[in-house]
Amino acid sequence: MTLRLRGTFSPNRRVAPLVDGTVRATGMEITWEGGKAGDLHSMHLRDSAHDVFEFSISNFMVTRERPKDLWDWVLIPVFASKATLGLNTWVNTGAGIESGADLKGKKFGIPDYTMTAGLWFRAQLEVLWGIRPGDIEWYIGRQGDESHGRQMGFESHPPEGVTLHWTGDGDVNRMLQAGELDASFPAGGTAIDTSTGKVARLFPDGGRRFMADFARKTGFLPVNHAVLVQRRLVEKEPWVPEALFAAFEAAKQEAYRRDRKAGGVFLDGNDDMDWQAAAFGADPFPYGFAANKAMLDLAARQSNLDGLTATHWDVEQFVAESLRGT
Repeated sequence: MTLRLRGTFSPNRRVAPLVDGTVRATGMEITWEGGKAGDLHSMHLRDSAHDVFEFSISNFMVTRERPKDLWDWVLIPVFASKATLGLNTWVNTGAGIESGADLKGKKFGIPDYTMTAGLWFRAQLEVLWGIRPGDIEWYIGRQGDESHGRQMGFESHPPEGVTLHWTGDGDVNRMLQAGELDASFPAGGTAIDTSTGKVARLFPDGGRRFMADFARKTGFLPVNHAVLVQRRLVEKEPWVPEALFAAFEAAKQEAYRRDRKAGGVFLDGNDDMDWQAAAFGADPFPYGFAANKAMLDLAARQSNLDGLTATHWDVEQFVAESLRGT
């Protein structure tokens, strides 16, 4: 019998062959739905109606500590997106910020404090320059239930030792250009206007040196999302995690066959694939638990430093049991 499942994924070249039907998961037929990652994550927190889906690693750890019946998921060690939003950080040119080292003591705009891209940006600041989460004031752009942090209770019970502000209109781009913020991840709202000379990119090279320095220190590149599957499905059909893992790996290899740049890391084009291979290895998107354990361990540590979780998680317990040897 073929299982008929519902799945969601934001646009991703390494997953596209599975979504478009070129690659099929053995024993199942998945109807895929798309959308923006942040919107999909909010939907999963709200109703958890899909069988298999991508989800924020940071938010997933929070759901293990603040459990609800809806949030009972198992991790498939498939990591198809890097934490690259921070590479598009903008700074107010009057704030005296020349590098990430200058962010200490600054006001920083971010869509959501809990987002994995934010967790990894803070980890990079700590690893490279010793900047702690409490050394920066964080201004959150997402409003109402758009904010995953609000959905998970952080407005009423904020992290200790960290200053969070939920902005009035959510327009952190406007606040940055007005000098109300010193730096910010990009967000919706007012467009970034570079013609005024009031804003500039923190990383003119697209973040290449930043990412390479972090990889040299840690041995890996930070990952944004994992693939989750409903625990009830795994308990009923224990073969599903292995079948999904194999399908996602096959989809990634098909994407690489179609276009080598599908293995590119950066947001601003990937015309330097030879350099990326030398810096990050032939496949910078390895799947499996062993290849990603150090990454998950540091994410769990950073979650504690950020005040998002108090538990020192053994990340192996998150992973589907049949895939812990991958």
